[in-house]
Amino acid sequence: MNSLPTRSAPDADAQAIAELYASCYGELVAYLRRLCADHGQAEDLAQEAGMRLIAQARREAVAKPRAFLFHVATNLARDQLRRRMVSDAHAIEGDFDDGHAPGADHIATVQEDVARVSAALNTLTPRARDVLVLARIHGHTQKEIADRLNLQPKTVENHLTRALAQLGAALTGRRRQ
Repeated sequence: MNSLPTRSAPDADAQAIAELYASCYGELVAYLRRLCADHGQAEDLAQEAGMRLIAQARREAVAKPRAFLFHVATNLARDQLRRRMVSDAHAIEGDFDDGHAPGADHIATVQEDVARVSAALNTLTPRARDVLVLARIHGHTQKEIADRLNLQPKTVENHLTRALAQLGAALTGRRRQ
């Protein structure tokens, strides 16, 4: 079995990574809480991001470990939101597998959800809305969106992260009512 050689981080590097993670933990959880609107989920994602930082540091030196930690955390939150949206879509589709038409209460709930998403979309800046539509509806990559809108890729990522966080908060607020 061929495996890539890994190097063990020296104790000093491992200690520095652990100290960095400990010092950033509160800020990281607060950041993730804004993205996923659930404190428990934010803690889980922060822990996963920390484990990935440690694993990466064991393989090779990480030039900017704090930036790496927050970047991984952002991607984990985005993946979690994506999975939740897919799961919700499948749940709605599965409601009608028995051949019965939806009831008036279900239609009213769906209309409320559509109104909530529409209202959340209207609170976004035009640029953030454009980025979100290009990414999630048209399926463009962040690089393609950056080229199309004449933006830096990091700016596209920031717009997308904020837009998804706002939409996630709006949708989570609907479920808790």
